[in-house]
Amino acid sequence: MKVIKWMLTLGILLPTYAFSQSGIERIKIDGFIGERINTCIEKRVKAQNVPELIHPFRHMTEGGWWQSEFFGKWMLGATASYRYTADPELLQIIKDAASDFMETQQLDGYIGNYKQEDRLTNWDIWGRKYSSLALLEYYRLTKDGKALKAVERLIDHLIKELEERNVNIAASGFYYGMASCSILEPVVYLYKETNKPRYLDFAKMIVGGIEQAGSSQLITKALQDIPVSHRSPFPNQWWSFENGQKAYEMMSCYEGLVELGKVLNEPLYLEAVQKTVDNILQEEINIAGSGAAFECWYEGKKKQTIPTYHTMETCVTFTWMQLCARLWRETANPMYMDEFERTMYNALMASMKRDGSQISKYSPLEGRRQPGEEQCGMHINCCNANGPRGFALIPDIAYQIKD
Repeated sequence: MKVIKWMLTLGILLPTYAFSQSGIERIKIDGFIGERINTCIEKRVKAQNVPELIHPFRHMTEGGWWQSEFFGKWMLGATASYRYTADPELLQIIKDAASDFMETQQLDGYIGNYKQEDRLTNWDIWGRKYSSLALLEYYRLTKDGKALKAVERLIDHLIKELEERNVNIAASGFYYGMASCSILEPVVYLYKETNKPRYLDFAKMIVGGIEQAGSSQLITKALQDIPVSHRSPFPNQWWSFENGQKAYEMMSCYEGLVELGKVLNEPLYLEAVQKTVDNILQEEINIAGSGAAFECWYEGKKKQTIPTYHTMETCVTFTWMQLCARLWRETANPMYMDEFERTMYNALMASMKRDGSQISKYSPLEGRRQPGEEQCGMHINCCNANGPRGFALIPDIAYQIKD
């Protein structure tokens, strides 16, 4: 086994390797970056009011909003932080949270906050995606079989519900179905953990829906070199199904396509992701390593000197870093680490308040950072929930092992 270390100021061209995260607990990052990581863990991750995040899952009264993403995002940031710190206090927080969260699972397998008649609409499946990812990561961390079983029941219920209600997942939710279809990633992970064919079949079905006319067609449009800012006509309503430029959800789907491509040994999936990332880099990512306005691609690189509202959402910043890291693991191309590093030092570091109490929703190139509003009637927002994952990703990437 050969150890490969990526120093934060150096990218080295390597052959294509299979990487794992083993060994992360053996390193500590010092200096400004290390201080920022530690502050985020103490002030954002460990200080979070977790029962508040679980509360909506107990009552299931929602029909439109996205409260169900917050717990999963927090849990993913917490487990990644624990892998780095090995902090026993944080581990206990995680275990208590997972136990309380799994108690909200319904007899039919549903985990979510939507009332019965509104399920499969709006952000419901998106929330189930984050619940699945969180419990799968908890299972990987602790090997608690209850967590894996909970994800199986959750996905089995979703498959059954889609069939019984005759709902095309790629025609549900927002942004040409990209929000709903991003559940592809945990479905692939579940298949890899269980080797049960129904999950692979479901993953293939999701991709089939993505590629249908009238859906996002993420593979076809990428291979046709259609820029991400021109993937659909300008929508009549911005926050709607008819907006195909939504950056965060688009990249989330491509993360699932990378994972499914590995399972199926289908190189076209990776090619589609790489072509999309190349276009994002060439036309969207600004000097600080992030992009998007009103959370959508808009040919932002050439417009970065023009005052623009709501730029550089932290969820976009983190997901861009994660996608670059994923492609580096697949290709060992140092360009992806160069971009990861640029985003980390600039956009990500600029997003967190000095005392760690807030992660801004937007961090524009001029003006001032914007603290996120409290969303969905809760004392949190998407970027405060998601931002810690970006800080925890740094040590995860800083140490890799070639199997």
